[in-house]
Amino acid sequence: MKILIIRLSSIGDIVLATPLVRCLRTAVPSVQIDFLVKKKYSEILSANPYISNLIFFENNIFETAKRIKKEKYDFILDIHNNFRTFLLTLFSGAKILRYKNYMFRRFFLAEFGLNFYKERERIPVFQRYLKTAEPLGILYDNKGLDFFIDKNAENKFEQVRINQCIGICPVAVWKTKRWLKQNFVDLAKKILDKQDCEILIFGGKNDFDYCENIKIQIGPKAKNLCGLSLKETAVALRKCKQLLTNDTGLMHIAEALKIPTISIFGPTVEEFGFYPQSEKSKIISKNYFCKPCSTKGSSKCPVGDFRCMTEISVEEVFSYCAACL
Repeated sequence: MKILIIRLSSIGDIVLATPLVRCLRTAVPSVQIDFLVKKKYSEILSANPYISNLIFFENNIFETAKRIKKEKYDFILDIHNNFRTFLLTLFSGAKILRYKNYMFRRFFLAEFGLNFYKERERIPVFQRYLKTAEPLGILYDNKGLDFFIDKNAENKFEQVRINQCIGICPVAVWKTKRWLKQNFVDLAKKILDKQDCEILIFGGKNDFDYCENIKIQIGPKAKNLCGLSLKETAVALRKCKQLLTNDTGLMHIAEALKIPTISIFGPTVEEFGFYPQSEKSKIISKNYFCKPCSTKGSSKCPVGDFRCMTEISVEEVFSYCAACL
């Protein structure tokens, strides 16, 4: 049997797809499991032992669709489910199983405050992905998310000596998902007052300057690790006693690595399915009439006061992280 899984992006969504891959492999050990993903995110899956082949999507729908048809897959699990992936699979000849993304429910909840989610639909995204494979008899094994690191990444980063560490991820793609910069600075200083450790600051290469400013304010005990590869970031993350983070892809990587995580959620809500599920995860969120203000986040607060983030105090977050120090 040959199965193709399609999830083109992004970091968190792809990490959330790993239980589906594992459970497919466990249920049918001999199955060929290929995964279609954008090349820039392939590092998340390149060391995954449950995947047979990675196929890179380079924004050429016609050429990729031709390759998919040529492979003669028995089943395609489209857990991205947008118009582009519909075109990619249209002439594949395979049986298509598509992820139910509750697009209209998310839209009405974000735009009009109308919650049409049924109780049974309020489940994490990774379980929604697994439901896509239920016609194949695939069930969840309760083992959580996966993130595999190859030895090259481990060896490269092992040369850097790091002592006892606390990680912070003060960035996010959408500005409304960012807890205030000064709050991360003040929180890190409170941690350092209580614990002799190092603060590792995580982010992408485009976040370097933003995080460098935070590092300077924290002082010599802080290290700016922005710009590492995802695997190198994961190796550094494994050295952390805990991660304090916004709602980002790194949050899901930390959960996969079984790192205790304190996640700060501003404009998005549990119904969207991205809340961490690990027993080692703590979620901090405030409920307001204006939440959610969008399905993913936005560049500015539509109400103007950013209360969903400003009302989360340094003291509140520190009270949770202090238990792990």
